[in-house]
Amino acid sequence: MTNKLNVLIVEDDANDSKALVAEVKANEDKLCLAEVFTSSNDALAYIRNHTVHAIILDLELQGGIGDGLDLLEKLNSMIICPKPYIVVNTNSPSKITRNSAKRLGADYEFAKWQKGYSPKMVIELLLRVMPEILGYEEEPPAPTSGFRLENQMCDFIQSEFNKLGVSVKNIGYNYLVDAVILAANGENQNWGKIIGAKIGKSENGVTHAMQYAINNTWNNADINNLQKHYTAPLRKDKYVPTTNEFVFFYKQKLLSHFNK
Repeated sequence: MTNKLNVLIVEDDANDSKALVAEVKANEDKLCLAEVFTSSNDALAYIRNHTVHAIILDLELQGGIGDGLDLLEKLNSMIICPKPYIVVNTNSPSKITRNSAKRLGADYEFAKWQKGYSPKMVIELLLRVMPEILGYEEEPPAPTSGFRLENQMCDFIQSEFNKLGVSVKNIGYNYLVDAVILAANGENQNWGKIIGAKIGKSENGVTHAMQYAINNTWNNADINNLQKHYTAPLRKDKYVPTTNEFVFFYKQKLLSHFNK
C-alpha cells in the first residue's frame, strides 16, 4: 500500500533541478523523489522499469539529451500502469509547442517566464492533485502488478487473434502475441531478435514464423471475417499485411483498450 507520490524530475537546468528536489524533500511525508534525469532517454528507461506517479518535465532539455516532446510521444504510445501525471515546465512561448505537449499527454503546464513562477508552485500543484493521482480518497487501491498487466494484455491480444482466425497451431501465433506486447511497451523493432534470444531460436526463424502465421490466416480465413476484424488499409500491391503492419495494428488496438 502506498501513500506517497513517487515524483520523477526531468530537468537540465541545474538551479531549477536543485530547487525542485529541495521542494520534494521538504514534503517527504507525502512525496518521494524517484530520480532526477537530464536525458529523456534515461527517463524513459526508468519509467519502463519503475512505478512513477508524477513527472515534472522540462520540454527543452537543451543542456541534456533528447527533449520533452519526444518523451511525451513515446509515453503516449506505451501501456504504463499506473499512467503518470505529467507536469510540463517550459521556457517556450510557442503556442504550437505547448499545444503539442498537451496533445501528447501533458496534464498541466507551467511557463517558467510567467509572473510569480517558482518550483514551489509546481510541487504545490502535485500536493493538491495527489489524491486523484493515487486514485483514492481514504485508502489507495492495490496497484496492478507488471505480471498481472502482461497477462491481461496477452488475454486481450489472443481474443483479438481468435476473432480474426489466427490459428494457435501456428508457432508464429505466440511470437506475434509477444511482438505486440513488446511494441506496446515501446520496443518498435527487433522483435524477432528479442523473442529468439528468450526462447533460444534464431531471429530469422522467429520472423519467418510470424509472417507465415499471418499468411496462413489470410489464405484460410473467411474474407468477410478478415475485413470485419482487420480494418487497417492494405497496400494495393499487397493482399496480406507485413509483420510490421500487423503488429502495429494490434498495438494500437491494445493501447486503445488499456489507455481508455
